[in-house]
Amino acid sequence: MVSPSKTGRPEEIFNRRDKSDLFTWQAICVGAKAKSLLVTPGFSGQVLAALSDVAYLSGRDGEILWLVREGAPLHRRGILISFLPRSLCLGQNFFVEGRSLRIGRDLAVDLSQAAEWKPDQLRPAKTRPLPKMHDLARQLLEDISAAISDDGSGRIIPMISSIVNGRDLAPFPPGSWSNQILSPILDLVRLWLSEGLAQVGTRGRELVGLGPGLTPFGDDFLGGLLFTAHWLNKAYPEEFRWEQQPIFDLIDWARTRTHPISHAILGDLAKGQGPEPLHDLVMMLLKGEDPGQVMAGINRLLRVGHTTGWYMLAGALTGMLSVDGKLN
Repeated sequence: MVSPSKTGRPEEIFNRRDKSDLFTWQAICVGAKAKSLLVTPGFSGQVLAALSDVAYLSGRDGEILWLVREGAPLHRRGILISFLPRSLCLGQNFFVEGRSLRIGRDLAVDLSQAAEWKPDQLRPAKTRPLPKMHDLARQLLEDISAAISDDGSGRIIPMISSIVNGRDLAPFPPGSWSNQILSPILDLVRLWLSEGLAQVGTRGRELVGLGPGLTPFGDDFLGGLLFTAHWLNKAYPEEFRWEQQPIFDLIDWARTRTHPISHAILGDLAKGQGPEPLHDLVMMLLKGEDPGQVMAGINRLLRVGHTTGWYMLAGALTGMLSVDGKLN
């Protein structure tokens, strides 16, 4: 293990180094789901993936939580620490000992002083009228679309705008990346705008696991859509009533069709539980916050992952725009 003096990092990032050569980091914040898992008797497992800014842990029961560096978006499954130790690697065992998370032979995360994070709860009395919320989402779609290049990470947004405005999209070349990835997503956009949640439980299966990475493009989009659907139902229960069982069936079906990390995140999103920037953005739209604040919220969401934020945003806006056919 490299000592603090050799890393050039300040010594206060370490809580202590005891006689057993154990390095201990202080947890700053723990999400509500992570906290509940960490107090479960016998909770243990292995490191599922270790990247530069996040380390995913998988319990023996399949539950996922993760360690992230300070400054990363909060999440109910996240544990926020000053920085990720270089010694974290795939396959290391972990277990909970008292109020400490032990990983491998010489690393521990002290949980005793960590604050618990939960997102703010929505109060229906604070939501804006449905037509005004729809107008704000529609205007956001147009404003964002105008600022995106045709070949950038967010090019899905102008495509959704074209569909919403009734413009035809040029066909994608057969066998191209766009045809394989974007076509199924845009087909679900059209279905959602015309029929709402009616067939998403079955047609949404076409997006599960679609694309590369720990959280594929299709999962990110579908998650943003289902997250918004959940909160529309909470905010406007009279206008948005649907059978939720097909969505639960979809999540169960997806368990073996995508990466375990993505499945955990997708299941949370379907229950209205997502990363802090997505939660804040949808709450701002429902409450009718100042457009400047909303755009700042969008910028925070776009910093989630390399493309995750873009596709979650695309899914969330699509969800908001579905109200067009449901206005009283």
